[in-house]
Amino acid sequence: MSTPLIAYAMPEYTVVTDKRQTSYLTSLVQWFRLKNYQYEVTSSLYMLSRTEKIIFNFILFLLVSLLVTAATLYLPSHIAVIYNRMSYYVLGDLPYKTATGPSGETISFAKEGLRLTSETIKAAVTGGSHREL
Repeated sequence: MSTPLIAYAMPEYTVVTDKRQTSYLTSLVQWFRLKNYQYEVTSSLYMLSRTEKIIFNFILFLLVSLLVTAATLYLPSHIAVIYNRMSYYVLGDLPYKTATGPSGETISFAKEGLRLTSETIKAAVTGGSHREL
């Protein structure tokens, strides 16, 4: 047996017929109040005193600002290091051995640097003259 479907009509007082005209500023203020209320209820700040709310919000602001600052300062260099490691794993050490200069000549940074370092160490050990870079 199936249950009969009963439809009820809405009472007249529940039907919204008159919409108030509000300004954009009033709507914006109401939206900010709603978001503040949702924030306080979600994070359980509504049960704290005003001073405790200020302290909690200050600590939260401090942590978020430190996170944003750290991401702004250190994330680009960290991504560059990760990119260099990935390119090393994919391409091998070829990019580190040779590079192309502005006029198209091939420059070998790693080999030249190792040669200069080894010459400097040999000169220091033997007491010979030091080559200026």
